[in-house]
Amino acid sequence: MAGPGQIPGRYNIIVAGEYETFDHQMPIDEFLQRLKNDDVPDEVSVVGLEKMLDDEEFINELAREMDQRADDLEYQGPTIQIVVEGSFHRRGKTYDLRYDDNLYSLQEIFGPQLERREGGNWITSPF
Repeated sequence: MAGPGQIPGRYNIIVAGEYETFDHQMPIDEFLQRLKNDDVPDEVSVVGLEKMLDDEEFINELAREMDQRADDLEYQGPTIQIVVEGSFHRRGKTYDLRYDDNLYSLQEIFGPQLERREGGNWITSPF
């Protein structure tokens, strides 16, 4: 059985330091390139998303590429952790990431099917 923060076939968005992460880590911009190239590892921890949240062009490109690769990722079934600094905050039926005194919508990146898990420092989203 998968450990906390490590459900295969989903994005596991976790607060840094709360759950065990994979040895294979890559920055968010490399993850975007690997999505484009259909070269996502079976197990990976992606870091640095929170530092890119102010870059609207990057976030739009990331969300678009994640959406376009959803079927491929579902078929391949990798375990992807998105490790973020900050904390999660519920807003209606969705969640935001509070980072550097700002709130950023996770729904804009991961879509509307966000599900909070265990003590609240872990959110999953289907590919």
